[in-house]
Amino acid sequence: MTISVGKYRALQRASTPEGIFAILAIDHQDALKRALKPDAPNTVAAADMTAFKLDVVRALIGDASGVLLDPVYGAFQAIVSNVLGNNGLLVELEKADYQMQPLPLDVEIDPDWSVSKIKSMHADGVKLFFYYNPHVHDHAQRQEKVIQQVAADCTRYDIPFYAEPIVYIQPDQPDQTKDKLVLQSAQQVAQLGADVLKLEFPADANVKPDESAWFDACQAITQSINVPWVLLSAGVTFEMFARQLEVASRAGASGFIVGRALWGDAAKICDYEQRQRWLTSEGHKRLTLLSSIAQAYGTPWQERYPDLDMMISTRSFREYPSMEQSDD
Repeated sequence: MTISVGKYRALQRASTPEGIFAILAIDHQDALKRALKPDAPNTVAAADMTAFKLDVVRALIGDASGVLLDPVYGAFQAIVSNVLGNNGLLVELEKADYQMQPLPLDVEIDPDWSVSKIKSMHADGVKLFFYYNPHVHDHAQRQEKVIQQVAADCTRYDIPFYAEPIVYIQPDQPDQTKDKLVLQSAQQVAQLGADVLKLEFPADANVKPDESAWFDACQAITQSINVPWVLLSAGVTFEMFARQLEVASRAGASGFIVGRALWGDAAKICDYEQRQRWLTSEGHKRLTLLSSIAQAYGTPWQERYPDLDMMISTRSFREYPSMEQSDD
């Protein structure tokens, strides 16, 4: 695979020096409201959402290679608060459902939000979450049009595209299994212009408790796509995610983007001082452990991108004749 210098540099900023993604995800909106106040999520104030996100980032950013934030409660506020340091910044593109209803199957992007605006923040990546089932053809085609447009915009603005397909099973298709759907979705989406895939763990531990089957499912993904992939936590327990991450890393994953499995327990703590102590102690331990697992067994993303597209640099240079004249 070939990648532009601009995208390559942004991937570097969002990963460790060894080429492993250890990204803290707190782009959650409705899910965070439910975590903070499960009995009354609609009463969570915007200021409380932002405060929690910034507290998590402040406590854990030093253990992460980057952070994934939303544009409503997190990204702008983190920049203004100067809590990101030199870590990479990924920003979500999709429109969240602010009415606390399940997200619609069709992905939607707010007309006031765009790849261009994410790039203007000097972010290091665009993340798009979308539901996907390659066997539901009409829906898959609608999603693919959006994915291809986002990929084209990311190429135009020279920023990496992190695609996050979340599979679903139709009631009339009981023969479909999660491992097959995650694999098939990864194969399809990788061909649509994604630079990194953010994937669910492809095996259901309740159905397949044998970790050798987990490994085979993860390795099948690695062997069938030509871009790096990272593991998302999908709300599983921390202990389960750590197990999944080791298997995925051994099978070729390039790290993780972790959310609730990392900080979900902190959201249950109402007392501010207790929450801070949890984040700086248990939260720190969790993220350090995950990073050590990914570093020990993961595959550097650079192995998927051995070739750089130097033509972008060449074209950019030629667009400025005064630069050429200065060499004479």
